[in-house]
Amino acid sequence: MRRRGSKIFYSLLILIMVTFFVLTINIYTGPYTQYENENESIPRPWKPESSELKKRRDLSLKEIWLQKRINRNRGAFSKFKGIYVREAYRVSDEEIRFIYLENQDNDMTLKAQISPSVGWQPVEYSCFNATCFDYLFCSMATRFGSVKLAPTTPHQPYIHLTTEKSDEFTMVPVNDVRLHPTSHRYPHTLGVCLQPIFFFTDWTVILQFFESWIAQGATKFYFYLHSYTWQTKRVLDFYKDSLGDNLEFIDWSDLPVHVRDKGSYDRDPNSRVFRHAATAFMHDCMLRARSHVKFVANTDLDDLAVSSSLNISDFLENASVRHSDAAQFKVDWILSHQPQNWDPIKNPKDVNFVLQSVRVLKIANIRYDYRVSKKMFHRPERVTNFDMHSVYRNELAGNRNQQYTTVEMFDNPDLYFLHLRRFERHLLNPLPVEFNNNFNGSLLMKLNTRMLDQLAKRIDRTEFAESPLIPWTMEARQTMRDLEQCRREAFGSILDDQNQMCQQSSSGCEGMLTAGVPFIKAPQTWINIAHKALFNTYVEKTEKFSLFS
Repeated sequence: MRRRGSKIFYSLLILIMVTFFVLTINIYTGPYTQYENENESIPRPWKPESSELKKRRDLSLKEIWLQKRINRNRGAFSKFKGIYVREAYRVSDEEIRFIYLENQDNDMTLKAQISPSVGWQPVEYSCFNATCFDYLFCSMATRFGSVKLAPTTPHQPYIHLTTEKSDEFTMVPVNDVRLHPTSHRYPHTLGVCLQPIFFFTDWTVILQFFESWIAQGATKFYFYLHSYTWQTKRVLDFYKDSLGDNLEFIDWSDLPVHVRDKGSYDRDPNSRVFRHAATAFMHDCMLRARSHVKFVANTDLDDLAVSSSLNISDFLENASVRHSDAAQFKVDWILSHQPQNWDPIKNPKDVNFVLQSVRVLKIANIRYDYRVSKKMFHRPERVTNFDMHSVYRNELAGNRNQQYTTVEMFDNPDLYFLHLRRFERHLLNPLPVEFNNNFNGSLLMKLNTRMLDQLAKRIDRTEFAESPLIPWTMEARQTMRDLEQCRREAFGSILDDQNQMCQQSSSGCEGMLTAGVPFIKAPQTWINIAHKALFNTYVEKTEKFSLFS
């Protein structure tokens, strides 16, 4: 009996080994049939053509493994289960909105509770565009949560948020930004939302940013901070002292991640976030500015807004009279060259904006997407979903079932943006370009003079004027070079149609910085309301019983 059992055992063992050998051959000689679950691939027999067979023979096992890993990375987005939130905003008597980040494949329902006396209710959500995901294969997408209220609900400083599968909740602060149409007065006419500065070194452009906007009527600034040098902090601290409450710093950190997963394309959610959550920032700032600022520009540090009257506030006020239903004014965004001469600059009093040296490129020399892109000034309470250059949805105008409008003001010499790129040899290596010699630079010279006069008065007799902010030029050039490289490379792989990986992610760019600059980083500002951490149970479960049973 034992001998017979041994024969059966060895027969089964031989059958298993033969089956494994056949399957192994199929794996490396046959293609895969894709099923509904992209992570499951079942091999099927296939006789390749001779050229294909030769190609497969030439591939090493390592190359096959690498290709399979790339394919897996394209479709394996669903492993990121976190749902990340910061703050909420009461936009009306009937609604609270908040912005959150989650993987584009997540389908987990969120629940909200206004106060302990009110029950839990499902959170309605929407996407910022028709595709429901952000840019350039970055799967950690921006979502908009909405909680409906009874109009008589008193304002609460916090809202409770949780997921359908959790028995814990998170307290999220609520900012009251309600607009009262009949009696409202805006504290500010013109404000600026600045995209989060990340791994930032060029502190001179911060002076140019503030002085150019202040010279043309801006009185409110929302400055988002991700990572920056100590020299940058010194400049920001000075402007905070100068502008007071008119300048708000908003910390904008990476998403929380375990240290063992940081920088991993497979495990770090920041590897799938486009440009430090730029889409989420835009909407957070526009919600934050509601009821406080009438017109808001959503901009970068290297964007220079120019008004022919050097008064953007007055221009927008007059335009809004002519277009009473306007939610935003869309203007030209012109690619330009601003040369930099950093080496002589040791402290703030050495800065000269040299706007007279700005040169505008000819249209024919500009890449198509830059050629057609525009910039906008928004009415914060009238816009809903947008990005840097496009509007997807506006609020409904009054009681009418019609959205507020977008007013296009192209080819208008009275208001436009210059996109001041640095075409330095060490930073970019462009093809030879031609410039538009018909562009009138006299207005820039006038603006430059006003900005220098303002700055001189602002720093006069201050310690800041003589503050030594060196060394910085060599490190700044190297860091900017690395960040430019990060626009076309992710995690060591050049981006192309075949290698479709998330571009300009937080974790992707940080590993490419080579100058050794220590950066100040924003403290953690995101909360993961779908976390999986559990408390230990220290009490054993016992069966309930009665003394009288």
